[in-house]
Amino acid sequence: MASGIGKHKILNVGPTEPWSVREKLCLASSVMRSGDQNWVSVSRAIKPFSEPGRPPDWFSQKHCASQYSELLEATEAPKSVPKNTCTQTKCQNNDLLLRLPHL
Repeated sequence: MASGIGKHKILNVGPTEPWSVREKLCLASSVMRSGDQNWVSVSRAIKPFSEPGRPPDWFSQKHCASQYSELLEATEAPKSVPKNTCTQTKCQNNDLLLRLPHL
């Protein structure tokens, strides 16, 4: 390919409708319990909390990971926290859960 155009495609990982606050809270809570590397467990845990009319793949592993990444980007990094009090993921989840109603 002679030009740089078209080399990379944007991956569409899920539906484009926004998640409800309830769905975001369930996602963050599930990640807090299962961790941010266990998307199978996260996906299974939050399926019962979907809003009416959601497609079956709404809580797919890829879509959950993508939505969680968006949630983390929408929040600020936590302020200075002593290293022995929490892991990075746990601190991010706590911060995310506190800010979620305001997103």
